[in-house]
Amino acid sequence: MSRQYQSNCILLQRRLLNYVYPVIYLFGRMFGVKRETLELWYIRRSNALNQSCEYHVPAEKILLLVPHCLQRDSCEHKITRHIDNCEQCGGCKIGALLALRNRYGFHLEAATGGTLARQLVKQYTPEVIVAVACHRDLASGLMDVFPLPVIGILNERPFGPCFNTDVNLLSVQGAVDKFLGVRHE
Repeated sequence: MSRQYQSNCILLQRRLLNYVYPVIYLFGRMFGVKRETLELWYIRRSNALNQSCEYHVPAEKILLLVPHCLQRDSCEHKITRHIDNCEQCGGCKIGALLALRNRYGFHLEAATGGTLARQLVKQYTPEVIVAVACHRDLASGLMDVFPLPVIGILNERPFGPCFNTDVNLLSVQGAVDKFLGVRHE
């Protein structure tokens, strides 16, 4: 399992973070802290802990989960459940993510929400996950898949939530490289 890639100290810190976050969230909301601010705090702390470890995970044990809203709403080739339906026209980042998958050999799937994402994690049994999503979905997803290491990448929402979103491809590649053990000097 993925714990072999983490020191016990980091695992303990991640477990503590998962116990403390709901309490911080509750008190934060009571004192008027925005939900998004609390979720961002949790995502950043989780990412920092996961990125502090050394990994050497085989590509086939990495799962990249992306939201279906990365695909343009006008696209006729729907990718949910079959991401290879993408025609790679360049209208969205799905084609570039497929090219990255083909180059590295990791698993790539698009999910419509948490239920499907959890099913995909069960189906692939990855050792690590790179997840692209909004604040809310990332925060809840990190809790759902613990103790699996996850690097969460916030999607960009130029048209609002869940509609024609975007992602920074360099961030995705950097997360995959981290899990593969690729070092950039």
